[in-house]
Amino acid sequence: MDSKQKPMSGITFRVMLVIMNIRKKFFNRDVEEEVDLVGIKEGDYILDFGCGPGFNTILASQKVKEQGRVYALDISPQAIEMIKDLAKKKKLNNILTILSDCDTGLEDGSIDIVYLHNTLPYVQDKEDVLNEIYRVLKVGGRLSYISRAVSRSHGDDTISNEQLKKLLASKKRFKLVQEKEGHLIFERVM
Repeated sequence: MDSKQKPMSGITFRVMLVIMNIRKKFFNRDVEEEVDLVGIKEGDYILDFGCGPGFNTILASQKVKEQGRVYALDISPQAIEMIKDLAKKKKLNNILTILSDCDTGLEDGSIDIVYLHNTLPYVQDKEDVLNEIYRVLKVGGRLSYISRAVSRSHGDDTISNEQLKKLLASKKRFKLVQEKEGHLIFERVM
């Protein structure tokens, strides 16, 4: 694991998990819509960057089926263990975990979709993360980005949707292809 950034404390992780589970219980349909909005399909290779407890990971795994792969990356060993346990319980053999703060270890241009949901406000070096996402995405691959108020309020260095759009557009590597209620979908253009 990289050592630039430290995982959140165990107690903070548990509080986040409670909040996310409450949200999932009452808004599960919304989570599925968020996973689907990016255009996920059978056989896709997905990177769930900052996977947390794995809500996106599990749904994506079921949608890409055995022909696809879902890489669940998180800095928290607790999150990675949760994903491994869930995958085993649900018999999902297409999930691979990555314990890291940024480096994926994946090949250049090997990923169809990256989920970056409620993660970027917690990241200290956003530029490194966005560069790694760019590196692993295929040309035409999509980046699904959401940052809810809870993650923005707890993150040390928040970034607004407008700031992210400007940052990604300035490098001419991504174009915004869809925006729906704070959910941004970017496509890698070169």
